[in-house]
Amino acid sequence: MRNSNLYTRQFVPFFCLLTGLLFISCAETAKTSPKNTYFAWADLLNSHIKSFEVTKPKVHKTVFLDGAKEVKVVSDIDWTKEWALFLEADLNKPAFEKSYDNLSEPDLIWYSLKLGESLPVKKFMVHIDELNRPTRVEIEVSQKNFLFETSKNMQMTFSDGHVQTYFIEGSQKLRWGKPTHYKLLGVLLSK
Repeated sequence: MRNSNLYTRQFVPFFCLLTGLLFISCAETAKTSPKNTYFAWADLLNSHIKSFEVTKPKVHKTVFLDGAKEVKVVSDIDWTKEWALFLEADLNKPAFEKSYDNLSEPDLIWYSLKLGESLPVKKFMVHIDELNRPTRVEIEVSQKNFLFETSKNMQMTFSDGHVQTYFIEGSQKLRWGKPTHYKLLGVLLSK
């Protein structure tokens, strides 16, 4: 019994110290941002989202849904939700690291899904200006499975590094239903 207490008194502090060190090292690893293999798209969008949360820009939005059109000017936008499809198209995910061919040229960053890969983002292109800022981003996304088929073409235009417009055109079809077609155009208005 006495040996058991001695073992416990020596082992418990050692175990607590070891657990604490492991926790600290894991926390330090979690703080470091992952390396971007591809264009830092999510970082760019998130910086604009943070800015827009403060400035609350007005946006002229035009939405087409199966032929019906709605136009409005809005300023109270949840930008993370508004740009959710754009954010989902970020290629900097560990599982995507070797899934795209880099077909870039001067003034154009271009990633194309490799043959044999089945990820949703098929093409990601960034046109850049002489200061290495995006002028236009084009993204093609499509998915097909047993239940549904979707396709989206998305674009965002920039002027002097600032978002000017964003556009999404897509369709979605459930296996047993009719396809839904939609378009969204957002134009940021100067104050």
